[in-house]
Amino acid sequence: MGLGSTYLRTQHPRLITCDISGYGEKGPYATMKAYDLLVQAESGLVSVSGAPGEYGRVGVSVCDIATGVSAALAINEAIIGRELTGRGTAIHLSLFDVMAEWMSVPLLQYDYGGTGPNRVGLAHPSITPYGGFVTKDGATLVISIQNEREWSDLVTKVLNKPELASDPEYIDNSARMQHREQVDAIVQKVFAALGRKELERQLSDARIAFGAVNGLDELSKHPQLRRIRVASETGKIDMPAHPDASRVVRGDTRIPALGEHSDAIRVEFAGK
Repeated sequence: MGLGSTYLRTQHPRLITCDISGYGEKGPYATMKAYDLLVQAESGLVSVSGAPGEYGRVGVSVCDIATGVSAALAINEAIIGRELTGRGTAIHLSLFDVMAEWMSVPLLQYDYGGTGPNRVGLAHPSITPYGGFVTKDGATLVISIQNEREWSDLVTKVLNKPELASDPEYIDNSARMQHREQVDAIVQKVFAALGRKELERQLSDARIAFGAVNGLDELSKHPQLRRIRVASETGKIDMPAHPDASRVVRGDTRIPALGEHSDAIRVEFAGK
C-alpha cells in the first residue's frame, strides 16, 4: 500500500512513526514469530515467576501490554523532541527488548553475582517476612516487612512475641533470611489462629503493609475499583476506568466497531 514508516517519513519529515516487532528488525531472531507467551519464555520471565515446579505463564499478556506502554512513552518523548527540533522520529520497539529491560534486576544479579533469583511463589526472593500467609477463615494475606521498625511492630503488636524484636536470629533482614523457614512458620502459626478481618485490623493498627489475595469475584466488587460504562453492540459494559483518576471521563463512551475507521484512515494516509 505504500504506507510503510520509512516511506511515510520521507514524505513527511515531521512524522513520528512507531514500528513494533517480536525480536527487532535485525539479529538472528528477527524473522521469528512472536506472541506474548513465547516472549515470556524467551526473555526468561517465566524462569523467575511463580512457584517451584512446573513453569507457568504470567496471568495477563504482560509482554503485549508492556510494549504498548513503552510505545506510548516513546511517542510522547518524540512529540516533545519534535517541538524542540522540528523533526519527527522513527521509533523501533520489540516485545523481546521491552521484556529484557524489565528483566534487568534478575539479569544483572546473574551477570554480576553469578546467580539469579529462584522461583519462590508468593514470597520475595530476598526479604522476609514478605509473602502470603493463610488466615483462620482461609484467606491469604500478603505482608511486607521492609525495615526493623516494621519487624518490631509486627512481632510486638500482631504476633505477640516481643522477644523476637531483639533475638539475634531475627535482628535484621539478613539474619531473618538465614532463618526464613522459622520466620515464616512463626508468622503462619499466628495467622492461622485469626480471621481475615481481625488480622487486617491489627496489621493496619501496627502500620504493616498488607494486601489480600483476591479472586476475580472479589476484584469485581472491590471497593477501590473505579468503573466507566461504555456502549457496545451487545449492550452497555462496565469497564475498569482509566488509571489516571484526574482524567475527565465522558459518560456512555462507545466502543468503535471492528474496522469502523479503516477507510477513513486509508484516505487520510494516502493524502486523498
